[in-house]
Amino acid sequence: MKEYKIAIGLSTVLCLIAFFIRDRFLMFFTTEIIGESPLFKDSWRLPGQVLPTLIFIFSFGILPFLYLSVKNYCKVSSVRNQRLSLLIISTSGLILCSVRVVYLKFKVAQIRDLVRRAEFTSDGDIPSVRFQDMHLESYLLVGLLVGWLLSIIIFRKSTNPKL
Repeated sequence: MKEYKIAIGLSTVLCLIAFFIRDRFLMFFTTEIIGESPLFKDSWRLPGQVLPTLIFIFSFGILPFLYLSVKNYCKVSSVRNQRLSLLIISTSGLILCSVRVVYLKFKVAQIRDLVRRAEFTSDGDIPSVRFQDMHLESYLLVGLLVGWLLSIIIFRKSTNPKL
């Protein structure tokens, strides 16, 4: 019971941290994608950004519960395996989000190259990926869930050799 109270408290703290770092998260990855540094302030107030903000906050808040479910379901007792499960969960979330960034960066490069070769517009008028079409929060959440499943598969087999 004590573990659940700690998880709820940690989840609340992580949700608050996520709310305050979302603009920096978006600014960092948007700079990587388009090569320019946009200014984000209160991005959750932009039209259509309430749900992505909630997904981002939920992604951070669900981390303790994913870890706790792996720990309890697979009966992971060693500190090394507990840290490894947390590392697998968080790393897979970051990897999937990074894969999305690389894909979007490639897509922007393709658009710029196509327009430059066609010589329809100058550099300033080249279209780019829209902010609303990035969906980085969704990829982060899906990556965390994939890492959770991967941890369950790895540690379930290592704790129960009959499987």
